[in-house]
Amino acid sequence: MSKLFPILALIAGLGFAAERSADGVKAAEKSWASATVAGDEATLKQLLASDLTYTHSNGETDTKAVFIDNLKTGARKYHTVDHESMEVRLYGNTAVLAAVARVQTSQKGAKADPVRLRFIHVWVWQQGRWQLVAHQSLRLP
Repeated sequence: MSKLFPILALIAGLGFAAERSADGVKAAEKSWASATVAGDEATLKQLLASDLTYTHSNGETDTKAVFIDNLKTGARKYHTVDHESMEVRLYGNTAVLAAVARVQTSQKGAKADPVRLRFIHVWVWQQGRWQLVAHQSLRLP
């Protein structure tokens, strides 16, 4: 048993390191996209930092509460978020993710508007997980 403990500790440590890697950020990003499309409030509450600043491509800026509430009430609906590319740069407990995605959204029940966006997500490792602290997007032609 005494020989097994260091091996288990090493394996557990590698799992922790993997979560704090670029792959861990990409996994959090994919979870954000899925939860946003599904309107999954519980998952979004875990993924979004309490001080989130979410600036849409039209210039509107939401807090965490407003972002989630807009999804719950249907004021804003994400129909799809399909990443074309993701690039992650790590800076200690902070990650900057630059992405391009095809996104379809609608507001207040209107017809879905398909757009291609370039966006930056800033993720911070806190409370034992990656949390989104900032979103800024722009429409691509």
